[in-house]
Amino acid sequence: MPIHVVYPKVSLELSSGRITRWLVVEGETVRQGQVLFEIDNDKAAVEVESPATGVIRELIGSEIEVEVGGNVARIYADGEPHGDDKATAVETPDAEAKAMPVVPAAERQNGRRQHPNPTPLARRIAREHGILLDGLHGTGPGGRVQKTDVVAKIGKAGHVRSTVVESIVLQAPRDASRAPLNAAWLRRGQGLPVVFLHGFSADLNNWRGMLAGARGDWPALALDLPAHGRSPRNVPEDLGRMADHVEATLAAEQVGPLVLAGHSFGGALAARLASRGQLDIRGLCLFAPAGLGPEINAAFVDGVLRARRSESLKPWLELLAHNPATISPAFLQAVVQQRDDAGLTAAMRAFAERFLPDGTQATSIRSDLARLSCPVRIVFGRQDRILPFGATAGLPGNVGLHAVDNCGHMPHLEYPVLATTILDEVRRSG
Repeated sequence: MPIHVVYPKVSLELSSGRITRWLVVEGETVRQGQVLFEIDNDKAAVEVESPATGVIRELIGSEIEVEVGGNVARIYADGEPHGDDKATAVETPDAEAKAMPVVPAAERQNGRRQHPNPTPLARRIAREHGILLDGLHGTGPGGRVQKTDVVAKIGKAGHVRSTVVESIVLQAPRDASRAPLNAAWLRRGQGLPVVFLHGFSADLNNWRGMLAGARGDWPALALDLPAHGRSPRNVPEDLGRMADHVEATLAAEQVGPLVLAGHSFGGALAARLASRGQLDIRGLCLFAPAGLGPEINAAFVDGVLRARRSESLKPWLELLAHNPATISPAFLQAVVQQRDDAGLTAAMRAFAERFLPDGTQATSIRSDLARLSCPVRIVFGRQDRILPFGATAGLPGNVGLHAVDNCGHMPHLEYPVLATTILDEVRRSG
């Protein structure tokens, strides 16, 4: 069945909105994580990524007001029946949607668009330095103008201070072994940003469900771990090298003071990053973090990598939550698509062999946590079937524990309101 693309909640005040610009066309094959469309609100341009890989159809028009959570398109698997090949209407709560007139891909690639279609970051850098983007052909997909294109144009403009240009150009690390990870701003906003690190065998889309109904307008940046999602597939030698990757990525994204939120293995990585002192981390919010003890459900680790079809994956994925209904069809389909990528699955298996050898958590973060002076909260489900709740015993005195009943390994998805409330408290105290 098709995967629905929904209109996200991009502002606390708004319950509906319109799509500013589609970046794909009817019938185009899209990848999971590819930017599909942009939304402009009063604070920033928000890029919305694809929740799945497949053929996108039934794109809603920009003239249609869409309720938050309403469908704006559907993504079909290759060869999946979709009715008429023409663009069809997508139902919305208030109006009958019409397919949006789109510019043919060939026309976009030949550079005959009126606008250069810059990314939000490229647009911001150009605005800050008085650079006009009219006529600039970008190096991104379909000629899209990216940050590097604007930086190159800035370098040719004599009125720009050289120190400013240098600070942008040097964002990318020189050492290939510390290459930045894939990152996506899930929400633009104001105030102290939150950087999200997902767990083993997931990707940055793991956080979208939690943020869909989250209060507040703070910025949210999510990263794909090495060997996961769209990040490089080489496996770091240890947790310290992985922290190098994250630090280089945040430097490239120009992130200053921040709060770290991590789930499972991402929680262990967040604790190590905070203890290193290289980043200005104002607080930690860790959901079922790894590294509190050696035990882990080894059968789950092996099973979730071995299974290929939805029928075999579903029983393993349901171990993640206390309520199996938490594992939605879209969640299941996304994992199935991951398993279709043999290279990605092999990278995850190599990751598990390095950091979870012989079904054991090889990394401990207890000493990392004990050294921290920033606020630290841990949210752990009492019915977690991946990491035992008993591992939370004897936490350092500077760590606050929220023990959640009727909750499994994904408290941020099983109890999103509680999770965001705790995260907001960490932000305020930080």
